[in-house]
Amino acid sequence: MRPSNVIRLYRVRLRARLWQECFAIVGIAAGVALLFASQVSNASLQSAVAALSRGIAGDAKLQVLARDPHGFPQSTLARVRRVPGVRSAAPLLEAQADASGPRGSRSVLLVGADASLSQLGGTLVRRNSTLSPFGRIGAVVLPAPLARAIGVTSFGKEVTFRVAGRTTQAPLYAQLGRREIGVLAATPVAVVPLAFAQEMTGLPARVSRILVRPAPGAERRVRAALLAIAGGRLNVEPIGHDEAQFAKAAAASNQSTQLFAVISALVGFLFAFNAMLFTVPQRRRLVAELRREGYSPRTVLAVLSLDALVLGAIAGALGLVLGDELSIHVLHSNPAFLSLAFAFGSQRTVTWQSIALAGSGGMLAALAAVLVPLRDVLAPSRHAAAHAHSSARAARFALRLSLAGLACLAGASAILLVAPRLAVAGMVLLLAALLFELPLALVVTLAAVKRVAGTVPGAAAHIAAIELAGTRGRTLAIATTGAIAVFGSVAVRGAHDDLLAGLERAAHEANAATDVWVAPKGGYDLFDTAPFVPSDRAKLARLPGIRAVRIFRGGLLDYGERRVLVVAPPPEASPLLPAGQLLTGNLRQTTARVRSGGWLVLSRALAEEHGLRVGQRFTLPTPNPQTFRLAALSTNAGWAPGAVTMNAADYARAWGSADASAYEVELAPGVHPATGVRILERALGPGSALTAQTAPQHAAQQIALSRQALARLTQIATLILLAAVLAMSAAMGAMVWQRRPRLAKLKLDGLSRGMLWRTILLESSLLLGVGCSAGAVFGLYGQQLADRALTEAVNFPIVYSASAPAVVATLGLMILAALAILAIPSYIAARAPATLALQD
Repeated sequence: MRPSNVIRLYRVRLRARLWQECFAIVGIAAGVALLFASQVSNASLQSAVAALSRGIAGDAKLQVLARDPHGFPQSTLARVRRVPGVRSAAPLLEAQADASGPRGSRSVLLVGADASLSQLGGTLVRRNSTLSPFGRIGAVVLPAPLARAIGVTSFGKEVTFRVAGRTTQAPLYAQLGRREIGVLAATPVAVVPLAFAQEMTGLPARVSRILVRPAPGAERRVRAALLAIAGGRLNVEPIGHDEAQFAKAAAASNQSTQLFAVISALVGFLFAFNAMLFTVPQRRRLVAELRREGYSPRTVLAVLSLDALVLGAIAGALGLVLGDELSIHVLHSNPAFLSLAFAFGSQRTVTWQSIALAGSGGMLAALAAVLVPLRDVLAPSRHAAAHAHSSARAARFALRLSLAGLACLAGASAILLVAPRLAVAGMVLLLAALLFELPLALVVTLAAVKRVAGTVPGAAAHIAAIELAGTRGRTLAIATTGAIAVFGSVAVRGAHDDLLAGLERAAHEANAATDVWVAPKGGYDLFDTAPFVPSDRAKLARLPGIRAVRIFRGGLLDYGERRVLVVAPPPEASPLLPAGQLLTGNLRQTTARVRSGGWLVLSRALAEEHGLRVGQRFTLPTPNPQTFRLAALSTNAGWAPGAVTMNAADYARAWGSADASAYEVELAPGVHPATGVRILERALGPGSALTAQTAPQHAAQQIALSRQALARLTQIATLILLAAVLAMSAAMGAMVWQRRPRLAKLKLDGLSRGMLWRTILLESSLLLGVGCSAGAVFGLYGQQLADRALTEAVNFPIVYSASAPAVVATLGLMILAALAILAIPSYIAARAPATLALQD
């Protein structure tokens, strides 16, 4: 058959099954869209960090990094520039800050630099005019979107910066758009002269890092010399250091998002598979006719492949467009708490890998939908034998699949008990077990319905069992769609709720030792890691109603491959340690050790990564390295890379600074926290860079941050349910509509319209009930696996639960929604005129 004839034949067939093809296109497009959107979301976060790093560092290969926000002496720059093989070196002072204007405020990365930075060729300062014209004048350069967001868009208009407990105004010098700095225009960064940055932060003659461009071939020699200059108090790292640390911090979120996006895509692909089942009779007739006319299986395969290629190409293109919109409006990059430790923008990155993966997934789904249902047609001898004793064979086949499912379930259980770090593999095994067990569940359900049908008045149950048994493939496909959707939704929502409950408990425990917090204003410091000089502590302690003002310290520390959170409450705090976060050790003994000094608590993943045991001595790579003993292991306190807990006095020695990160304020007996906040705010004054808030308010902010961080999982769980409800409703509706001649024949046999309608709804309820119930059971198991992985592998605080009420609510909502959508087409189909029976 010539290619032109194949195309002509396709066009003729398309007219006869246009609606079924449209159903399939929508289903595949939904799967492609979900898969593509999650890929873009994850890739955008990583590329945003990389873009900022390259935009600032340019051609630099190495960097000398401070271990804390106080930086190190600027005089180190001269020593670095004298190293043989150093072609150029540029100093930077960086600090997290809050920038505000007439329209609002934004958390920004404040970057202080001089003209030498432009020698490295970074995008952010590609032109010398960005830095050199204003020298030591206190002015700021902002990306244009950031300037518009805070309402500072004209030259000379002032921006208010709050950083390190200080407030400073800086006039706008210039706005940088995409033409000047490319994708960095979407990054919240503010560039000021180095001297002005040092004045704003109260760090004269200090820098945060030095970017180094070595001569070709001299990188290893230069690195050795820089390590000697660092002297064990500074870090020497490659330029991609921040990218590697961000990848470590975002790994858990990205993996979970990816896994459940794949489940969502699978629901969409099953929608397509269901739609294609309605075209199987036409394709079977076509294949039989082609074979009778002497065409070879190869030619028949070419005819079918054209169907799949056209279907996959159209659906893939539509899915990529929909996925692009989803990545912008729904599954957009939502780093939440990661922005407290890493600076990056909101730009989107669409890689060819994302397009290829999503597009190839859609094409594979199209090929499977077209070719898999027809395998028996292409082998007629096997096809004839396969239908002998179909009920018995179906039961035996379901039993064999069930045994395979039990093996998969055993593998998932082994992962749950022994290797929870392999949670992704465990989820795949659970999903396979669900698919293998579902045919047996349907066989048992149909047998039970047949047995019960004889004892129930009316013919609805009997007819429903016969009709479902006669369309096993279609029945199984529809039940599978619901099962996978409920599995994904229950597992995602259950793990989400358990993690959120654990984070909420951690937030409340972290705030239990104080009545009121006083900390820097702005959203850039919700974990209290920005240091400031505690100059007003004595004044606040003398206020009426204030019993004590204690110094809390905290920060971020690069420890190996992780940027960890260091929490250092004052030794007098009670409770000193959050009891619910300890995983090993006696609480009373651990508290006494940490309070006395020289001991600290590490999150378990961090201790395992460095091979540390409880009681062991080790040196923490702080700015002033100190030796500590490990008192106990804990959760990560909600910070994915890991957490360290010590007392505030130990922190001051290890960081070589008496600066505070916050004040813990204890109120006098009888003073309400809200009253205490008003007293403190009046004493601080409206111009202060510090603000007061009650402990519950502080905890609520941290909980809101946790909810934001988990938003993508919530969105994916919702999308799974919506996709499944629409997929199952459409598939069952199309199946019912296609059966109108059969329904008309039943009407000729004496069944009333109401009886037919009840029969259709009963069939639908059975399919929904079996599929969704199986998915719910396996979803609860998946929830436990996800919880265990979050606890053991990532060390998140988890409150284990078996959320039966939530599962029942999900099941009920899904079944009722699908039945409600299906009720109208079912009623119309039940009204089919008896004359349609002639078409059966």
